[in-house]
Amino acid sequence: MTDKARTLYDLLQMVRPLHRRVARSVGGHLVGTGIGVGERAVLALLVEDAPLSVPAIGRALFLPRQNIQKWVDGLRAAGLAERRPNPAHRRSHLIAATPWGRALFAGIRKREDAAIADLAERLSPADLEAASTVLSACLEHFSPFEDDPDHPRPLA
Repeated sequence: MTDKARTLYDLLQMVRPLHRRVARSVGGHLVGTGIGVGERAVLALLVEDAPLSVPAIGRALFLPRQNIQKWVDGLRAAGLAERRPNPAHRRSHLIAATPWGRALFAGIRKREDAAIADLAERLSPADLEAASTVLSACLEHFSPFEDDPDHPRPLA
């Protein structure tokens, strides 16, 4: 293995612990909101995008419909999301953030943005550009291994 390949391998090994730490950090910003990390991910899509069906949310988050449905049900019960008619499909409703959901998410993002700004101060624009280049190349290279979250292929 070349030095360059070894360095890339070591970077890829950091992805899982990074993901776990970011999820825990996100969870910390949710204390007192009544929602968890999964609901926050769904609410983010609903606030930042047009209303979406549960299957579309699942595809966007690369998660099974069943997980998404559970989180949507929780958001609806809390008054943070609502069902709307779906003109493209009679039985699959669209899910939209309510005004209360939008307001709650704005507060969450404000806390998250402050934490991200602290980290961003430690990095140069060149660092961020290089990281973006590497992550984009990894996503593209491994894209053939992406599958349907509702029908995942076996890993081995």
